[in-house]
Amino acid sequence: MRSVPDIIHPVARKLIGMPGRVVPYSAQRPALTMALNQAFREPLRHGELAFLKGSKIRILVTDLCLDWLIQVEADSIVAIDRTLPEDVSIRGNGLDFILLATRRADPDTLFFQRRIRVEGDTELGLGVKNTMDSMDWDDLPMPLRRLLQGVSRVLEKLHFLTRRLV
Repeated sequence: MRSVPDIIHPVARKLIGMPGRVVPYSAQRPALTMALNQAFREPLRHGELAFLKGSKIRILVTDLCLDWLIQVEADSIVAIDRTLPEDVSIRGNGLDFILLATRRADPDTLFFQRRIRVEGDTELGLGVKNTMDSMDWDDLPMPLRRLLQGVSRVLEKLHFLTRRLV
């Protein structure tokens, strides 16, 4: 097998972090709001997220340099000003979040291995994790499922490549 040049490792890491560094948060907010409302439309419709109403949840995707702050309102999820303090933060790398979203990894395993970490109001964080765990992959809109699957493949390849170089 052909060896990968050493220059690829830092370049791959920089490419992975491009979205968070290049796309302004003001542009990320509407896309994030739309995607979350689509992804969680069934739990929102059935009132399953009522326990989160008014809570501020920070999502940190460390390797993608993404820092989002969301709040659940009566019937929607809104990306809000990220300079506000959060009630709970959920932190991990992009691949682990994608594995969680696409149901390719057990949520409990990701949390117990601390690959995805909850800080702050852990009871609130546990509620978020349980809600994500109970979601049905088939309830996600097809375009969102395809996007997540495509991103998953790219991140897995980059992750495999960078692990081989370490």
